[in-house]
Amino acid sequence: MVRRVWKVITNNFGLKLLAALFAVILWLVVVNIDDPKLSQRFSASVVIENADYLTGQGKYFEVLDDTNTIVFTVTAKRSYLEKLSNTDFKAVANMENAAIDNETGIGKVPIEVTALRYSSLVTISKATQNLEIALDELAQQQYIVTVDTTGTLPDGCALGEVTVSPNLLKVSGPQSVVSQIDHVTASIDVTNMTEDVVASVIPVLYDADGNVVDKNNLTLNMSTVTVTVRILDIKDVSLMFNVTGTPADGYAYMDMEYEPKTIAIKGTAASLNSVTMVNIPESALDISGARDDITQVIDVSEYLPSGVTMADKSDSKVTVTVHIARLATRTVNIFPSSVQVLNLPDGYKLTFDASVIRVALSGVESDMEALDTSSIVASIDAGQLTPGTHEVELVLNLDENIYHEPVTVSVTVSEIQDDTPDTPEDPGTEEPADDPSETDGSDTEE
Repeated sequence: MVRRVWKVITNNFGLKLLAALFAVILWLVVVNIDDPKLSQRFSASVVIENADYLTGQGKYFEVLDDTNTIVFTVTAKRSYLEKLSNTDFKAVANMENAAIDNETGIGKVPIEVTALRYSSLVTISKATQNLEIALDELAQQQYIVTVDTTGTLPDGCALGEVTVSPNLLKVSGPQSVVSQIDHVTASIDVTNMTEDVVASVIPVLYDADGNVVDKNNLTLNMSTVTVTVRILDIKDVSLMFNVTGTPADGYAYMDMEYEPKTIAIKGTAASLNSVTMVNIPESALDISGARDDITQVIDVSEYLPSGVTMADKSDSKVTVTVHIARLATRTVNIFPSSVQVLNLPDGYKLTFDASVIRVALSGVESDMEALDTSSIVASIDAGQLTPGTHEVELVLNLDENIYHEPVTVSVTVSEIQDDTPDTPEDPGTEEPADDPSETDGSDTEE
């Protein structure tokens, strides 16, 4: 039986082997015609691995010329190739494999492409491709964040304290970019604000010329800052100036003038309610030894009460002019008969012990020249005097720009004696005239 089977197998063995080989070849031809191998181009974004390998050395790298996208050819059977897309491939550039030209600072990193699906059934072919990078020193710097307010507040409102938190911004990136940063500003628009405001603001980087610095290649430790704006009330108040010291001998302080007469201050309603006037102390205007007018600029903001400030700092300087005039002296004679005796009690008479009272006057030359001595009214108050001799103050009604030292006069007060006889007077007898230096309290003329 076995021999018969073997004979059947070996009979015409060559032809049978040739038929089998032909069948296999025919099968392979049919299979390849139905599912042939094809090639197709795919693209993928390059994934950077081990970036800290360079940053750990204090280096910053930037990908050049869009080399972070690679195009490659994939060969596979049509049945597999039709199922693949760009997302089925991964392109990796490992920074540990970077080749750096120290002179130019340009580096090349080999790109490795792998299939995420059917990796054993596809063939990836590509020309040698590299990720090109430019290296720079990695820099890190801190900047103080300042606030810039824009817009206009409504009438009666003023900006109070403006704060930013946090106020330090840490920036890291390539030295060539970080070195361009001059200042960091957070801007907020205060148009029509009437109440305190708290807002999140994106800080902006500027160079020394005021141009915005691109942040794309920089790393910031925070994306926004919190800006707080206080809105205060405004109030107009008057100013009061005082002087200290005495001008030089022969000169006198006349008056002062200043502009502006009022200033605008700002603060909370509670702090403004208690302020009606800003009093500038005497120490601010010292006229000691002055012979000419004094003009001085005073910063009134230094004398504002606690809790209030100038609505506009530029208005804090006030120009004050103190007028100093040269004095002239003149001596005038006052006769007792022209002195008004006030409040002399009934039954008394008063006499002046001197026939003339000399008074030294001083004042501005022009005022002294224009002085009419006949218009000077002098008086004494005898309301508290008793019989006897007294020293009393002579009061002169002079213009406020005319000065004199205190003047006292000696007077004698006595009771009026009734010397009228009981018998009728002899018509031929005349009483002696009264002494012209005596008065009974009524006005007399010399």
